Amino acid sequence: MSYRKTYKVSYEISNSLGRLIEKLEDWLPGAVLLLLILSTTSILLLLPNINASTESKQTLIVAMIKYIKNPNPLKQETWYDWWLNLVTYDYLFRIDTNLEPKPWLCKSFKASSDGLTWTFVTVKNATWHDGVPFTVRDLAFSIEFFKKYQPSAWYPNIMYIDKVEVVNDYTVRLHLNKTFVWMVRRIGDTIILPEHIWRYVPEVFEDPYKFNPLDKDDVSKVLAVIKEKAPSDIYTKVKAFVDKYGHLRIGLGPFILTGWKEGEFIEMSKNPNYFRKGYPKVSKLIYKVYKDPQAQYLAVKKGEVHIMVWTLPYAVIEEAESDENLVVPKDPDVYVGFIGLNTKDPILNNKLVRKAIAHAINKTEIVETLMLGLAMPANTYIHPGYSKWVAKDIPIYEFNLTKATQLLDMAGFKDIDGDGIRETPEGNDVSLEILTPSYDPVRVRIGDLMVEWLSKIGIKLSNKPVDFDTLVDEVSNKHNFQLYIIESAGNFEPWFLATYYVSSQYKPGGRNPWGFTNATFNELAELSDATIDESERRELIARMQRILANEVPIIPVYIRYWIQAYRKDLKGVVSMPGGALNFWTLINAHFVEEGKEQTMGQSILSILSSNLVPIIAAVIAAIVIVIVLKRRSKMV
Repeated sequence: MSYRKTYKVSYEISNSLGRLIEKLEDWLPGAVLLLLILSTTSILLLLPNINASTESKQTLIVAMIKYIKNPNPLKQETWYDWWLNLVTYDYLFRIDTNLEPKPWLCKSFKASSDGLTWTFVTVKNATWHDGVPFTVRDLAFSIEFFKKYQPSAWYPNIMYIDKVEVVNDYTVRLHLNKTFVWMVRRIGDTIILPEHIWRYVPEVFEDPYKFNPLDKDDVSKVLAVIKEKAPSDIYTKVKAFVDKYGHLRIGLGPFILTGWKEGEFIEMSKNPNYFRKGYPKVSKLIYKVYKDPQAQYLAVKKGEVHIMVWTLPYAVIEEAESDENLVVPKDPDVYVGFIGLNTKDPILNNKLVRKAIAHAINKTEIVETLMLGLAMPANTYIHPGYSKWVAKDIPIYEFNLTKATQLLDMAGFKDIDGDGIRETPEGNDVSLEILTPSYDPVRVRIGDLMVEWLSKIGIKLSNKPVDFDTLVDEVSNKHNFQLYIIESAGNFEPWFLATYYVSSQYKPGGRNPWGFTNATFNELAELSDATIDESERRELIARMQRILANEVPIIPVYIRYWIQAYRKDLKGVVSMPGGALNFWTLINAHFVEEGKEQTMGQSILSILSSNLVPIIAAVIAAIVIVIVLKRRSKMV
């Protein structure tokens, strides 16, 4: 097209727009009103579809086997206590997918060359669930509180801290009474309490362990003290929180506890002020209790829940893998299944008997037959995943009934009356009992197999399945057991080894329910925690493992794959050692409906729809400006 033709067309268009604008001057008010009505109507028509696609998928439901045992965070006795603390409280560090500590509330840290002084700088934008700002004074308070009351869950992590120096609101300096090489691992895994709540708890409860932050009467008593002694702005925030949620379990975590029914469910809502913006991605998180793994699987299969906390029953794995609505990941577990033995028991206090029992357990049959090969035998006292810390020269107790029989003979346990059951040197039958968790058919079956195997070496063993709370009470709190089977991670980690088998932890609720006492082990434990040179520390920890393998307070049995099935529409799942359900999954989880992923055209339409108001506003503004300018030109 020539320049002249182009100019002519442009001139005609300009004249046409001018005539149109002149007409608009007459009906502008009505046009503006009409445009506003149309735009508002369009937006309202769009909103129901937007809400339907977002609100319907805002809640993540997790199938749990057990309800929490301890609402009081001082007592983290069970896995289920841990799951609640995991998302309602927060920590300086979080364990990443490589099982390494990742700075979280901690922004930076450094240690002195001698390892005696540690400085931590925290984030500045964290707030407690009631809106009170977090500062390192909360961390300083928590450390002093744990030093005073020595909760078994937290005291071993801070026991070497001699003095806490608050440099400013977000910088704290910890002075140790001895070098502690695992500081980041241990302080990073320690819960932080809100000072503005817990400083007043001992004024009501001489023993703060007895405080139930979910109990209405307990909450009222503590709240009354806060009203009397705390600054008014603090009390106002706490009172508003209690009025809304009815409890004082106030944390820093990504979720706020909002509802619960004992034995059935725990409901949490997204913390709108979480310091990690954009997380969590769901608005609600529900832990719903199902009685066993089979019930959990059926709940996932039916769509009642989105993911299960327990591993799939082996009998349904093939079925689950063929279900197009499910994802069935297989992740190596960080937990080790082991048999715990009471070394204070009159029969089991003889280590030859403990070694005989170790030789009478067929780990290969457990792994290959019972677990369908989805596990591996465990023989070491450090998880093999931490390979550089594993002692390679410890005794291996292979399945050998002949060897087991010889050890019992050496111990003086013989079948004097010929009834097939051995007697102790005092003439009593060698009769034992193993506690197995009733909710896990695999471990119940292991108990049955042990009854059979031990009968072949003259030991009468009875298998007693019990619920998890009973098992914890009998073992950890009362020490009223002979044998039990459980799965655990902490006592197989090199940085926690020194906190489980030491004499000081043989107490109700302590980490040494086996009653294991060994002076050399105690010395090595302290020394290993203070040895900076890694090669020297590895040798010390190897010596500790050799002692454990020789004394046999526990018998490692297996490490299984953790197979936590989940719904296919659940996105953001982060698989890592330990399973698909973890902290990273809980904060990243979100939903995308099948077949609802946007195409390019749908994406553009979505963008246009979301910008409908500014587009229409711009058109109206342009028309008004042109009219005003035209009127001015007429006046001139």
